[in-house]
Amino acid sequence: MSSILNPAVPAWLNLFRRAPVVDDTTRAWIRDVHAWAMAQQDDLRPLDQAHLVMPIREHFPAQVQSPHEAAVATFAAIRRHAGLEAVPMRLVPAGDGTRFPAIPSEAEPLVLEYDPLLWTNRQALVAQLARDLAGWWMYTRSRPAPAQEGNEAHVAELVAVWMGFGIFLANTAFISRVGGCGKCAGPAIDRSASLGRPEIAYALACFCRDRKIAPGEARSFLEPPLKGLFRQAMRLV
Repeated sequence: MSSILNPAVPAWLNLFRRAPVVDDTTRAWIRDVHAWAMAQQDDLRPLDQAHLVMPIREHFPAQVQSPHEAAVATFAAIRRHAGLEAVPMRLVPAGDGTRFPAIPSEAEPLVLEYDPLLWTNRQALVAQLARDLAGWWMYTRSRPAPAQEGNEAHVAELVAVWMGFGIFLANTAFISRVGGCGKCAGPAIDRSASLGRPEIAYALACFCRDRKIAPGEARSFLEPPLKGLFRQAMRLV
């Protein structure tokens, strides 16, 4: 019998109970968005066939020199893993403007931007481009995701996890400056994250469960602070 129901157990002991890594309401919403995404998939992007994309040479083989070449090669690998190679797309530097046509064509392709500063942080670059690609997919669905209004970036990150890019989103979900101490004016080479590490870890745990991926396969590529979060999240799925 739990201490809540047992008056013989002092109430103060509840203070030592560990709160779940993701609260019940957030977990329910993530599951609802997952159900929505599965119901909205089509032949163009069958989410139930996604595989776990990892930061290894076999998944991102191109060796390039310039920032633009690195971004284009990375984007080509993302499209291949996402199963969207047939969709006409173009990648441009930030500031050139994105275009999200509902049905991309050679005359009007999907255009995504990338931050040239991210080329030295490939995991952040992969996370940003995968999220933006998932955002286009989200906007072209026949009905919106649960609580999508005002949470579009959050939904897009969840979809990107279920496209297979959860390791990259999790490792870059914590915003910090890489290019300086935080007080100096050096450039920050971080992506703009919406969900926190616990939420991404939980979504990644759900992905591993659904795709029957051994948790250790994903955990081995997670940053050290995330490994414990991921273990806790796996207990909740």
